[in-house]
Amino acid sequence: MGKKLGAWMLLLASLFLLSLGFTPYSKTANDTLILIRLALIGVLSVLFVRERWKFRNVPPGTASGIKPDAGDSILRQWRRWYYGDTR
Repeated sequence: MGKKLGAWMLLLASLFLLSLGFTPYSKTANDTLILIRLALIGVLSVLFVRERWKFRNVPPGTASGIKPDAGDSILRQWRRWYYGDTR
């Protein structure tokens, strides 16, 4: 039941955001959405640079000091599937 409710809420939120384009507040809504998008890009960029900076002295191909994350194994499986590796 919770997933259906979440899906309906996303649909209604999307329709609400689209409907703001037909109101006198369309310019304000557009500017707000652009600012939210730019803020999200900024935050993700800072996080990316922070991770790159953290491991800047680790030579490529070595795993010294880097713990594998939870998604590492599935990425390896996809890579093996893509390249046809049967290991």
